[in-house]
Amino acid sequence: MGWNHRVMKQKDGDDDYFQIHEVYYKKNGKVDGYTARGTSPCGNSLQELREDLELMLKSLDKEILDYEQ
Repeated sequence: MGWNHRVMKQKDGDDDYFQIHEVYYKKNGKVDGYTARGTSPCGNSLQELREDLELMLKSLDKEILDYEQ
């Protein structure tokens, strides 16, 4: 499956903290790992930046994953 953007939840004291991470998967679809820090939208053009933002927005419709340190 490769990778995609996913919202991950971690604790910030007593509060929940949400951030978008790149998540990587095994061939069976199970999570294999994720970026230690949240990602920022980027691109080499405005169009690429827009596409990256659109992919990040899609992550809001997927199940939230728990960030485990």
